[in-house]
Formats: sequence, C-alpha cells, structure tokens
Amino acid sequence: MKYIKKMTLMALLLGFTSFAITDNFEAWDIKPVDGSTALTFSIFDEVKVIQEKLGAHVEYWQHDVMGDNVVSYVIRFNTGAEWASFKDKLAQSEEFQSWISEYWSILGPNVLASYSLNNILDPSAEKNIWKNANVVHFSSWEAVPGQGSDMIESMQKSIEISKKYDLDAFAYSSGLGQVFFVMAGESWSDLQKKLEKRNASKEWNQHWMNINKDPSGTFIRAAYSVKVN
Repeated sequence: MKYIKKMTLMALLLGFTSFAITDNFEAWDIKPVDGSTALTFSIFDEVKVIQEKLGAHVEYWQHDVMGDNVVSYVIRFNTGAEWASFKDKLAQSEEFQSWISEYWSILGPNVLASYSLNNILDPSAEKNIWKNANVVHFSSWEAVPGQGSDMIESMQKSIEISKKYDLDAFAYSSGLGQVFFVMAGESWSDLQKKLEKRNASKEWNQHWMNINKDPSGTFIRAAYSVKVN
C-alpha cells in the first residue's frame, strides 16, 4: 500500500513537469529599488494595470527572508489555458513592451528570483483558495536524494493535520528542485492561534517526531510574508 501511495505521489509530481497547471502563480522577488518599497510598488502599479487588462490577477507581497526585506510581484492563474492565454496576449502587448523599455533597466538589477510554481497536492485548487490569505509563513525544502516521494508524502500528512485545526496549508513546486510548504492566515493573530492549536496536538507532535527521526528533506530557508495590496 505504501508503495502504491509513493507511485501515486510520483505520478502527481511528474504531471506538473508536463504543465498540468492548477492554482499556479508566477512571481518576481525583488530587492526594493533604492531601498524604497513605495518606489518599487509605484513601478509595479504601472505594469499591474497592463497585465490585469490582459486577464491577470496581481498581488504584491512583502516579506522578511532571513532578515532581508524583499517584495514580490505575484500573478495567479487557475488553469493552464488561463496561463497560456495570458502569456500569448502579453507577448503581443505594446503597452507591456513600453513598460519594459521604460522601467526594466531600473527594476531588473534588483530582481533576486523569478519563478512559476504549482499547487502539487490539490489538483482541484483554484486561485481563490488564497482569498482570505493576508499573511503567510513559508519554508523551502529540497529532498534528500532518492526520497522525493517521501518528502511529498510527509508534506501531505502535514497539510492533512493542519486542516483539522482550520490552518490553511499548501505545497508548491515547479516540478523540479525546491518544494515550498506554505501556511496562511487572515492576520498574524489568526495564523499564530491556529499554529498553536495544531502544534499542541498529539498527532502533530508524533508526526514532527517522525520527521526529525528520519528526515526526507533538507531545509533551505523560511520567511513570513504579508499581502500589501
């Protein structure tokens, strides 16, 4: 039975490498231009108007990554068709090309990362699962060689337990490399209250003990983020 479960998880992961997109988002992580989030968001505002006319759903997030101030420009999609339609329109947009010409020389040198991630454990999810998420804690992990399916299975168990305490939890990946485990709340107080309830449970403590006893993943980094628009 465990072998079958691992095969199912591996098939799910392989599906995402072939663009089985659902609850997908693209993002730029950016160091604020001249140290100013206000200036950076004003540049975001210019391109947001253009991209939302083409069907995008845009959010700005600000987070603290190991003490570094980083802001993110995030575009969410429900389906692969929605993503593809947006990308086709964006490639033909003269307004977007004008924005690139005017602002990319300012913004580009401050881009720390750009990426596209999919919700890997909830194939039916849509971007509206984030409608009540105003704050998040995320951690990124890399699987120990040969234990990718074990790490995903562990995250799946973490999500199942979290949801028993009304704690929204998700796992995202591009299909290769790091996997992001995300927990969300309406506010910091809401997130903390739900975390404390989950962490006090016998089931969670047993699960966490098992994780630490035989880890299948290596911790990379963590951050708290807040939605600012």
